[in-house]
Amino acid sequence: MKKCLIFVSFALLVLAGSSRLFAKEQESAYAGATFKIEDSQALAHKNVPIVTDWDFYWGKFVSPSDITTQHDLRVPVPGDWNKYSLPEQAKKIAKKGDGSGTYRLRLTNLKPNTEYAFSVFELCYTAFTVFADEKKIFDSGVPAEKWEDTKPEQAFDKAVFVSDSNGCCTLTFYVSNNFYRKGGFRGNFTLSENETYDTLFRSSIIKYSIFYGILILMILYCLLLGLQKKDISSFYLAIMIAGIFTRLIANIFPLIKAIIPELPFTNLLRIEYLALFVIPSSQSLYFDSLNKKIFKHIPAKILAAPAIVLLILDFVLPIRIVNRLVPVMQIYMFSIIIIDVILFFIRIIKDKDFVSLMAIIALLIITLGVTNDILIIHHSSILGEIKILSFTFILFAFFQIVVLAYIQDRNYRKVVEINKQLIETNIAYYRFVPKEFLELLSKKDITEVSLGEYRVAKMAVLSADIRNFTATSEKLTPIQVFDMLNSYLRRVAPLIRKYNGVIEKYLGDGIIAIFPESAESALNCAIAMQEEMIELRKEFAERNMPQIRIGIGVHYGSVVIGTGGDNERMTEISLSEDIDIAIKTEAATKLYKRPILVTKQTLNQAANELKTRGLKFDFSGKEVPAQGGDAIPQLYSIYNKTIGEAL
Repeated sequence: MKKCLIFVSFALLVLAGSSRLFAKEQESAYAGATFKIEDSQALAHKNVPIVTDWDFYWGKFVSPSDITTQHDLRVPVPGDWNKYSLPEQAKKIAKKGDGSGTYRLRLTNLKPNTEYAFSVFELCYTAFTVFADEKKIFDSGVPAEKWEDTKPEQAFDKAVFVSDSNGCCTLTFYVSNNFYRKGGFRGNFTLSENETYDTLFRSSIIKYSIFYGILILMILYCLLLGLQKKDISSFYLAIMIAGIFTRLIANIFPLIKAIIPELPFTNLLRIEYLALFVIPSSQSLYFDSLNKKIFKHIPAKILAAPAIVLLILDFVLPIRIVNRLVPVMQIYMFSIIIIDVILFFIRIIKDKDFVSLMAIIALLIITLGVTNDILIIHHSSILGEIKILSFTFILFAFFQIVVLAYIQDRNYRKVVEINKQLIETNIAYYRFVPKEFLELLSKKDITEVSLGEYRVAKMAVLSADIRNFTATSEKLTPIQVFDMLNSYLRRVAPLIRKYNGVIEKYLGDGIIAIFPESAESALNCAIAMQEEMIELRKEFAERNMPQIRIGIGVHYGSVVIGTGGDNERMTEISLSEDIDIAIKTEAATKLYKRPILVTKQTLNQAANELKTRGLKFDFSGKEVPAQGGDAIPQLYSIYNKTIGEAL
């Protein structure tokens, strides 16, 4: 038994040694392209670009286990086979991007038996299969040696392989393309450990999701602002940001493919191409809506018109033709950007403008990002494979929001200034049409008043008139008469407003006022006016002016108030027999020589108002006897110690 165990142990040692020997023989037998990882520990922390040459086999899919077939070329990755040094017959196919082939590279100095991952989105044109050693690890579409049979697809995913016990792995790519204008290994090949890849990928999802969310909010904000303010510039800005959004979500970090995995690759490309003509056309229309002077000589709508044609072609033509129109789209985009920059510079030279300055900065930033992106596509960027398009898009959108905020602030300040002017205008209007008159008609301001509106209401009417005004004014110059009247009105008019009255009209030396709220207020106002006349006469005495007196009549009844005239010239009107009674009552003050006369209706209403408030009627007054003529029956004289009973 012991001898058997020794024999088995020996056999196992021999077998292990043979395996190692076979592996070394295999390693030495592999003469293809090899890349030694300098620092395998770095792959545990970040994505490391694998920059080296790969073996390339044109027009055939070489088996992963075949290490004897000689490669046609050794080519850099990324790279397009359009420019490979192929035989003339192959060049006729490859220069259009069509064709098929195999790429192969052996990686060494990896950690043994460790999972590694790399991104496969847009790694190759346009369908490919990946093998790790002899195991298939990923399919993107269906590549075919007969390239016409290719079924294109792009997946927003990763490929995972496990290194062998020696820390090695041979990667083989079958690649084919049947419609894209370029063919080959298009993307930068980066590698990391699988867990590291997942961590970095989750971080990118969070970062881009937040960014995309901000862009969506910006688009919605601009659309809502455009709808609310009816501002076309906000709509153009929304379209421009949406163009940026389509480029990012379909190419830079294609979350749309993760959200809708069934979305065909061809449709994904159509969405990606939108940015090439939507952004330049909408930006021209946007800036034109902000400042018409910029596109004075070259209308922005003419610059934007080709975008409509390209939009139709993008969704109507076969994807093979659309893809070959991309250079035309790129030329259009750069042409519009250059024209816009030139026009903005001309505008700034003529008239420095904040909007134009910000626009130029934004255009230069996005030009830098787009240029670098296109150079990356052609594998000739001065920044290598560093993509700055997302960052420039962010800055571009930020500058547009700054411009929009500036314009909104400028418009707000204009609105404030206009509102201030309107307030001053309304105040001026109220000098001619009292605000209280508008309130009686249930109007907020004079703009709401239309011809022929009226209202019937019970109210007190006060009529005041200067006694012997004609005889007095004949002794004065016109300027003195004017001064006398204004001095008088400046004294009594504020008292009418103090007691909630409305001056319905001035009649030369007379005043008609209505008191919608209270007959008691009208009585108090009449007494206050006569008290003020005492002070005015003192002032006139100092100025050697005539000593004027006024008679006041007050009546309570129904009054019709409204607007009259025509559409070109309207005025407020108060009509009713009760106004005539108030005027006749005031005229009776001459006959009875009393400062204030009121009708019985006025006293009754005032008494009722006081009674409602729990007060007693305490006006000093008495009925005056009727004396015929125009006198009104049942008139009462009211007074106090200050003004006296006699006029």
